[in-house]
Amino acid sequence: MSGMLFRLLPAIAATALAVSAHAGDALADGDLPNNFPFLNQAGFAGTYSTAGVVDLDNAFHVPQGTNGRSCESCHLPHAGWSVRPLDVEFQFLLSGGTDPIFNLLDANSPTANVATPQARYAAYSMLRKGLFRRGGDVPANAEYEIVAIDDPLGTGGSLTRFQAFRRPLATANFHIAKNVGWHDQNTNGSGNVHAGLVTQATGAIRGAEQGQPPTPDTVESIAVYEEGLAFAQQYVFGVGLLTSCGGRGGPEHLSAQLPVDAPFDLYDAWRNLAPGSCTTRSADRKRAQIARGQDVFNAVKNGKTCRGCHNAANNGSNIDGRLFDVGASRPEFRKPGMPLYTLHKRGSEDPKDIRQTTDPGRALVSGRWGDIDRFKTPSLRGLAARAPYFHNGIAATLEDVVIHYEVALGFSFTEQERSDLVAFLEAL
Repeated sequence: MSGMLFRLLPAIAATALAVSAHAGDALADGDLPNNFPFLNQAGFAGTYSTAGVVDLDNAFHVPQGTNGRSCESCHLPHAGWSVRPLDVEFQFLLSGGTDPIFNLLDANSPTANVATPQARYAAYSMLRKGLFRRGGDVPANAEYEIVAIDDPLGTGGSLTRFQAFRRPLATANFHIAKNVGWHDQNTNGSGNVHAGLVTQATGAIRGAEQGQPPTPDTVESIAVYEEGLAFAQQYVFGVGLLTSCGGRGGPEHLSAQLPVDAPFDLYDAWRNLAPGSCTTRSADRKRAQIARGQDVFNAVKNGKTCRGCHNAANNGSNIDGRLFDVGASRPEFRKPGMPLYTLHKRGSEDPKDIRQTTDPGRALVSGRWGDIDRFKTPSLRGLAARAPYFHNGIAATLEDVVIHYEVALGFSFTEQERSDLVAFLEAL
């Protein structure tokens, strides 16, 4: 009951922008209408499914294991198919920390005390930030070794095993993707996203949901369902619908987008828009700002461009599925509770071949020194719905994301460019 209430409360809040006279009936039938609006800080976002409706009775939304969890537990339709700290805190408030999302699998420590509400509140402090405990053993053939660890929460990390805290990736927009998982652990460079989603669903049911091996039909239905979902911002406060005045925002346009290497051109029609030439003067000024932000995103400045990683047209993933180190795992950006690992390149006497990380990324699977801290380039659509950002949630806002790139990677934006870029990111 609480899970259903949790899912529907944001929908109820968003019905002020009612897009379907039959939305209530559809929800009662277990379907979410295409483009149904969900409120976020920038406006409203929605999902467009190629199946015609978003089927909330799909195996994705139904527990398949023994602990009451489902894929939806960590990938919520209203939260950009991820989960926000607010969502987790709300579930704790409703259940006293006994909702299925609160499981020792994702507590700060696998041996945490969860006997009382107070103990659970402390034990799930990282999960309440929208961070899930993930890890794995150092590969046998790794080019590095762990030589020291600082593990303030007793996560279970060691000199042979990593444990880190990660955000759930959005389970949408896979029609423009080449990999699945933050460190490509499900596709492993194959580029076969369907097979990766099948692997991911199988692992989630057996792991996070603590179930038996699922049937091929079950995991196939989940994979096909995910492949048909396009999620994006569709309405921005002060502007209105992102399809107005020649704009091509929103999830329906995204669902038809082909995977090509090209600049964003969603808001070309808004470039240099004269105030009052389309709707109100204030709305047109905001449209023009979004278009300026799109130009900032696409531009090369001082040898740097956002498109260096985010080159999939109108989606922002990487067209080749490349993984990148954007500095988010560096010790200087470490947040309280995160473990810190000191790594040494095997066989090297060079003092430069020592580095520290809060999460080794792709190197957790490949074992390669050059893969340390490399992560998937995710879709940028619907960003406003799923803060905080980066694999470890170190950026609370989109402005923080832009500032991180300035500090960590040497991007240089004026105050106006930064404001325009944030406006564009909110409109994705």
